[in-house]
Amino acid sequence: MDKKINIAVDGTASSGKSSVMSAVAKQLGFDFIDTGLMYRAYTKLCLMNNIDFSKEEQIVSLLDQFDCQYKENDRIFVGQEELTSFLSDYEVAENIKYVAATVKVREKMVELQKKLAEPKNKILVGRDITTVVLPDAELKIYFDSSAEARAQRRFLQNQRNNVEPNVYEDILRQIQQRDEWDKNRAVGALTIAPDAWLFDTSNINIDQAIEIVIEKIKNL
Repeated sequence: MDKKINIAVDGTASSGKSSVMSAVAKQLGFDFIDTGLMYRAYTKLCLMNNIDFSKEEQIVSLLDQFDCQYKENDRIFVGQEELTSFLSDYEVAENIKYVAATVKVREKMVELQKKLAEPKNKILVGRDITTVVLPDAELKIYFDSSAEARAQRRFLQNQRNNVEPNVYEDILRQIQQRDEWDKNRAVGALTIAPDAWLFDTSNINIDQAIEIVIEKIKNL
């Protein structure tokens, strides 16, 4: 499209926001940035350095060396090392909540994400994009879906990517716990921006969701 805009997207874990908006970006020629991968990459970096997640001073100790780069085909690098294949690890999913709740980490991530949004024609997806990172975005979308639908979605995604362990009940528990953390944490809490479009993906497939979002963007 000719008009230069930024699209800010928030939503609950595994609500389809990344897969849908990645496809939308490709069809419309936007750059797609899944900011959640930045937090996952930092969590993996902490695990690689044996960080104790109960100690905030240890969590923030790696911020100065965190050089996160988004490359083609959704590949994530920290420095020269590609971490893409590790970002869905069980240990990452279990510990990302501690990273995301750390004030200094979020401040660093927001700073990096604001830079990534320049120039326009970016789609940024995350938890506080519509409210903190890009509050002036031309379109704000909030994705949601039932916890059960999201757990099934993640379970099937893990199957396709050969991620182990992959137990539906464990995934559902993780998602429910993540929802509580996201909505109740002191910094960067997941909230619905007053001017955001609320998009429930519980009962539609990815192709339907992509079509609906593209139509919404074209009508701006």
